[in-house]
This record gives sequence, structure tokens and C-alpha cells, in this order.
Amino acid sequence: MSFSNPWIFPNPKLLTYEEGHFLEYNGMEFIRYQSDPDLPREGYILDVDHDGIHIRHSHPAGAFYAVVTIKQLIRQYKGMLPFVHIEDKPDFPHRGVLLDIGRNKIPAMESFYRLIDILSELKINQLHLYMEGYCFKYKSYVEHFPEETPITSEEYRLLDAYAAERFIELVPTQNCFGHMAPWLALQAFKDLAENPDGFELIPGLRNPPSVLNPLDLRSLQLVTGMFDELLPNFTSPNVNICFDEPFELGLGKSGKACAEKGIGAVYLEFLEKVCSVVAKHGKRPMVWGDIITKHPEMLKLLPQEITILDWNYEGMVSFEDHCKTLRDHGIDYYVCPGTSSWCSIAGRTSNMKMNLCNAAEQGQKYGAKGYLITDWGDMGHCQAPVISYPGYAYGAAVSWNLEGNRDADIAHYLNTFIYEDQAEVMGKMALALGDYAQYEGVYLPNGTLTFGMLALIGLCGREEAEYRIKGYLSVTGQSIGDTSYDRDFCLNFDVKGLRGLLEQAGESIGQSQMKCREASLIVGEYLNTIRLLSNGADLMDYIQREDSLDRQEKEDMLQKLSMVLGEFIGNYEKLWRMRNREGGLKQSMQQFFILQKQYADKVAQLAKV
Repeated sequence: MSFSNPWIFPNPKLLTYEEGHFLEYNGMEFIRYQSDPDLPREGYILDVDHDGIHIRHSHPAGAFYAVVTIKQLIRQYKGMLPFVHIEDKPDFPHRGVLLDIGRNKIPAMESFYRLIDILSELKINQLHLYMEGYCFKYKSYVEHFPEETPITSEEYRLLDAYAAERFIELVPTQNCFGHMAPWLALQAFKDLAENPDGFELIPGLRNPPSVLNPLDLRSLQLVTGMFDELLPNFTSPNVNICFDEPFELGLGKSGKACAEKGIGAVYLEFLEKVCSVVAKHGKRPMVWGDIITKHPEMLKLLPQEITILDWNYEGMVSFEDHCKTLRDHGIDYYVCPGTSSWCSIAGRTSNMKMNLCNAAEQGQKYGAKGYLITDWGDMGHCQAPVISYPGYAYGAAVSWNLEGNRDADIAHYLNTFIYEDQAEVMGKMALALGDYAQYEGVYLPNGTLTFGMLALIGLCGREEAEYRIKGYLSVTGQSIGDTSYDRDFCLNFDVKGLRGLLEQAGESIGQSQMKCREASLIVGEYLNTIRLLSNGADLMDYIQREDSLDRQEKEDMLQKLSMVLGEFIGNYEKLWRMRNREGGLKQSMQQFFILQKQYADKVAQLAKV
């Protein structure tokens, strides 16, 4: 029998194995625990031999992770335990996942519990539930958001306790400076906006107001009231106050102050006030690093208790410069890569792996205190939860043991421990489907072209589509240092290749033999993902060939586009309600209703010809 790597996830630091020797496992009574104060908090030493199971640990967390390893071994070896000696500890003391519940999609309690179970098996020890808008039931403001279905105080307390039992710290996470658009859209709060008339994020696209006026005392009063209600529900010593992307700061009411003092100084003054608010609750603030790293003059002035969350979601962009700068200034920080699931439909597997691995490499090299896997919900949060599982698994692996898991078999882990797929096809299918952007002919930061076509660009002529694509890329490409786009994107899109991949994915799903408790739900989510990608391929096919088609051919293609999109929408609603609360569903689907209307209008237009 071979004992090939990686045999366990996350991979242990030091392992010896006795070939062919197994222990029949009949329950945890075989486990002997021994306290060893020389071991790190989450470290453990595990021995399995003729005498049973022996675990050494210095803290209950280490014992818990040793038992997680035992469970993985039992699953791997069909109820048997191989004789092993394992000495294990994590690379990063803090290993977290951030789930965006602020853009439309708030999971039901059962979904939260399931997520926590999955993360605990991955040895994740922090969970941030990112909030913007009305995600938490603030009693002081409930009348302003009558259609929302937020998390209540009681529910957060239940989640906090459930996570703590699994050695996961539930970190309260509330944006309270930028990303305040849902609040500032209401008449009651509009006057608190930095720029009540909105702003132009990219040329020709005007965004609604999203940033609080940091000079207005009422802004601080709003934030204070929010944290006074939110923070008592958490046992975590930390709070993520976010403070990222205040796009219009200095372009409105704070313009004069920013001109005189500098944007960084005005930002820092408001940051210090909010840090004082959370300090009164005994919490240490965490802040996204995008503004701070752009204004290095702030680095020496930051509150000592602050932790910087340095984010970057592109595999081709290294964390190194920021990590080195933060280390050199003696600032506690986390590296924050992403699952690459958002604005992608099915994920971006290659980018995800590069991004997560680079974060672990540079974070470990430059002394990051933590590693946070972010999972965002931009543009309606339309990706299914299952799309994020590969990112959770790989990020957890490289943050626990980079060198042992750099080339980890993610598909094997997914098949064995999440999908429980006896046919062992779903893991490989998920990773392959997540690389569908290879057929698009262009690298698109923070998303995929197919998603952009379906959610933003829609049905239009080829020249108009090219114009819109290039306009978008000229802005987003700045994040990777590429603003020159002179290719013909529509014609470079490999429709045939994408269709072939989708066909293979569908066949794999049909061959799967999943035994996990959410197997039918996972099948439904992946089939609907394929359905939407198919609509994207057909839309691009139509745009490519429109000028060469006669009226009937155009109508036939549009009818198919409309039918498939309608099927997707119907299944999207059903699948949403199986995992999530009702609030936000209509908003999430709005972009697809717009596209559906475009199809119908075009058919009607052709009928008049």
C-alpha cells in the first residue's frame, strides 16, 4: 500500500507511517490525552499504534485539531486508522474566512451552521460575516428597511456560541464609512453623504452616494449607534470596521478639509474616532488596508491596537510590497486573498490558486499575523455557495502548511470530505469548470467576461459590445498595470471551446455518486451554473454572428436565449430559498430580468421587420 502525498488536509508538518499497520477504530474511548505546555496553542502530537490513540497538546484547540485529523484518516481509510506519528502546527495563528452577507444574500441559520462545520474541518479559526446595508436587525433603524430579513441579536449569539465550540472566532464585521449606499439611499440618511448626488466611478457611469461625510457629527452618531447594538452579541475581542473604498472622499463636503490637510489626514481622523467607539466595547479594530497603503504618511500615526487587512485578489499581483512595508513599520496585519468566486459565475480556479498561494508565501515571509480568505458578493452575489468550496479548501491548506500543501490535491479533498463523491468526479469537475475563462480570450481582473456580458453589457451589436468591454477594461486593468486593450474581444471568444467544457461538466455531474447531506442541492447549483454559462456562450455566439444571420435565424437564437435564461431564473429562485433568507432575492435577480427583457424586445423588433 502506498502512502502518497497529500494524504491529509491540511498536510501535517512531520509524519512517519508504518506500512500496512492499522488500528480498528471503535470510538473515541481509544484516545489518551496528555497536556504538553511546550507545544504551541493549536499544535499537537498524534500517535496511533497498537496501544491506541495518543494526543499531546497544550490547549484544547490543539486536541480538537488532532481529532479533526483522526476523522480525516478514518474517512480516507474506510473506518481504519493507520499507525502514524504526526507533529503538527499551523503556519499562521489566525486563519479566517470572510463571507459577504452585505450584498443581497444572507444565509439561513442552517446554512450558517453548515458553513461553520465545513470550516472547522478545514482548521479555520475565524469567520467574518461582512455587512453593509441592513444585514443586522438594528432595532433603532428597523422601520427604514421593511423588506429586509436581517440576522437578529439572538441569532448572532447562537452562531457565536456554535462557532466557539469548534474553536472558530466569530468576528463582527460592519462597514461604517464607505459602502454605505443602502443607508444613504434613504431620505432619513441622505444628508450624511459626502456627496448626496453620487459620483462618477468610471467615465459615463454615475454611482449613488456611498461614503459618509466624516466631518458631520451625525455620521459618528450613526456609527456609534450601530456598534452599540451589534458588538454586545460577540465574544470576539476583535471587530472588523472595514473602512475600505471611500471612493468620493474629498469630492464633496470634505473637499476643503482634504485639500488643506490631505485625504489621508481626514481619513485618519475619522478612523481614530470610530476606533475609540469600539474600544469602549473592549474590542480591537481591524481595517482594510487599501487607503492606508496608498497614504504611507499614515503608517506611523495609526492607533497601536489596529490590525490592517491587506487585500489583493489577482494572482499576478504579489502581496510582497505591502507585506514588507507593514512589517517594517511594526504593524500587525493579515494577508487577505480571495476565492475568486464573485463576478465569475463558476469561479476562476487558476487565479484563485495563484492568489491564495502568493498570500501564504509573502505573509509567512514577512510575518503576517493572519490569513483571511475573502468571499465577496459583488453584483448581486449570484454565484452559488458551492463555487467557493475549492477556495476555502486550498486557502485553508496553504495557511496551515504552505510547503506541504502548495500542490495539494484539492479535487481529492472535495470528493472525500465535502461532496463525499464515491465516483470521485465532482472535485475535478468543479476545478475545471472554474477555469472556463480560458475560452474568453482575455484576462479580466475581478471577474470574467462572460459574467460581464450577462450582468452589465447585455444584448447589443458587436461594435457596441467591443466599445463597452474596452471601456470597462481600461479602468479595471489599472489594478494589474494593463490599460492597453486593442484586441477584438468578441471574435476572440471561443464559443465552441466553452460549450465543450460545459458538456463535459454536465456529464461528470451525471456520473457523480455524492453521499453528502446536500448532494441534491449541489447538483442543482452546478447544473444552474452551467445553464447560465451556456446562456453566456450563446449570447456571445449571437453577437459574433448577428450580421451574417437572416431574420428567422436571429429569432430562433433569441428564443433559445430567452428560454434558457428563464429556466435559470426559475431555478435560481428555488435554489436561493433552499439556502438563504428571502430579503435581497429580487435585487439579486434584477440584472437577469433586464437581460430577459432585452431578449424579448429584440424578438419583438425583429417581428416588425
